[in-house]
Amino acid sequence: MRLFKKIPTNFKTIFFQVIGILFLLIIWEIIALSVNDSYIFPHLDGIFSSLITILGETDTWTAIGESLLRTIISLIISFIFAFVLGLLAGLFKPVKDFLAPLVYILKLVPTPCVVYFIIIFFLREPNIGSLIITFLIVFPILYESFVEGLNNINPSIKLSLRLEGYYSKKSIFKVLIPQSLPYLLLGCINSIGLGVKVSIMSEILIGTNNLWGIGRLIYIYRNETDYTKMIALIILVIFVFILIDLLFTLFKKLLKKSQ
Repeated sequence: MRLFKKIPTNFKTIFFQVIGILFLLIIWEIIALSVNDSYIFPHLDGIFSSLITILGETDTWTAIGESLLRTIISLIISFIFAFVLGLLAGLFKPVKDFLAPLVYILKLVPTPCVVYFIIIFFLREPNIGSLIITFLIVFPILYESFVEGLNNINPSIKLSLRLEGYYSKKSIFKVLIPQSLPYLLLGCINSIGLGVKVSIMSEILIGTNNLWGIGRLIYIYRNETDYTKMIALIILVIFVFILIDLLFTLFKKLLKKSQ
């Protein structure tokens, strides 16, 4: 037991994470053996075989690229709106009170309801519809992150700004924005995963040839009842997002150190 305590924390974390992954794989294989029908619940060897196959297909990487690009565009648009409206809300309380019902509704409305509503109006422009869907889900997170950043500025700093001119360009652009921008960036990083999930869901629900992406490819595999490839694609997407998440986690740590 003492020897185990001397092992570095990072190695312990990796060890237990590997054990956790192996446990999930064992559970999966037990269920596959119990079902005994690879058509309904494929075995791991079939899934990894399909994974190797889709790795060599252009459609796979095109779909991942399309979904990521669509998500990034939505995040950029959301970032701009959250920055402008969040700044106004942070500076002027009436603006914050005015936007509160809208932000509250966007947070509470179930995502599928938003998706179906947007699909009706943008049936002929599915790409725009998907962007709007992702924006409506991500925007409230970024907006509230920025407003929180403005609210958490040290009171002594705010007091000194009021003496010098709280609403002056110098106060806003040299103090208020730099002090609160890390919160918005952290909110952006935290919302990437959600944005990708919403984007994929919108692609599946829209289900049109004019909207290519991960969701569309999953939709095709499902219609072709090729569940092995569908699961393999999901695993590949998870690995890609894990790598992206690791990069942004590193960036998040750097941001926190700079605060």
